[in-house]
Amino acid sequence: MASGHKIKKKIEVKKFLEMIQEYEKEDLETTNHTFFRLSEKQRKIYTEERIREIICNETPFLTGIQYNSNWALFYRYNKKIFRIIADLQPK
Repeated sequence: MASGHKIKKKIEVKKFLEMIQEYEKEDLETTNHTFFRLSEKQRKIYTEERIREIICNETPFLTGIQYNSNWALFYRYNKKIFRIIADLQPK
């Protein structure tokens, strides 16, 4: 794992959930890089809409800020861990 992708600081899930309440699903943007490491099969499951729903409606079990200043969000999904990397900017 690249050092920039390691978690520098864990953030309380409650604090993350309070912050994300400011955003609407439509405020969340994805890019081609969002799906870069997903297989074709995974891309059919984890669509842009599904990723927005996960971030807005589900509770991560761990959140933190990486050394590269992006957020790492960890969710339990289908008995696996689903990690979302997000660049959260003030609304």
